[in-house]
Formats: sequence, C-alpha cells, structure tokens
Amino acid sequence: MTFFARAVLVMAVVVVGSAACGGDDQGDVEAFCGLAIDGVGMRPANDTEDLEQLQALEEAAPPDIEVAVTTVANASREIEEIEDLRELFRRAFDLEEAVAQARQEIRAYTQHHCL
Repeated sequence: MTFFARAVLVMAVVVVGSAACGGDDQGDVEAFCGLAIDGVGMRPANDTEDLEQLQALEEAAPPDIEVAVTTVANASREIEEIEDLRELFRRAFDLEEAVAQARQEIRAYTQHHCL
C-alpha cells in the first residue's frame, strides 16, 4: 500500500470515527422547527405516532432547548424508560409545573428561531 493510500485510509477512519462518536451535536434546527411549528410537544402524547414525533423532536433539538424537550418527552414516557435522575425526580414531584415551564421554553425558542 502506498503512502498516499495509507493517508487516505487513515483520514477515512478518523472521519468515520469522529462521526460515530457524535462529537458536538448541534441538533437539527430545521427539523426541530418543522416539528415544533406543527405543535409537537405542546400536547400530551396519546399514541405511538405522538411518541415517535416526540422522539424526533428530542433528537432534532438544538443544545439550547434540549433540556426542555427532554422534560416534555419524558412526561409521556413510562417511568422505567427515563434514565436521567433529575427527570425521575421531576416526574415524581413536580411534573405538571416542569412540563408547563418546558413547553413555554419551547414556544419561546420556536418564536425566536423558527418564525
């Protein structure tokens, strides 16, 4: 294998490796805005489709709004599906207030970044 071929191979491994590790996830503002404008997360999830949309909203959420989106998504999840201890505490003690505040943060973010 030539030097050039090795260099290309090493660069390919580095690129794939850094993409697989996630790096700095900035979310997907365009996808987030599309879902948020459609009202995803602003009402309780009633079925599997609603849960899938919440999951998509959570995956697309930019870092600035990620905590609020996770709070709203966790409100619709079964308790055993929640991994974050803070979210478990919120779920047990102040879920309604936490969700109301998180929804307000999502609305404000959407108005500022999406409209």
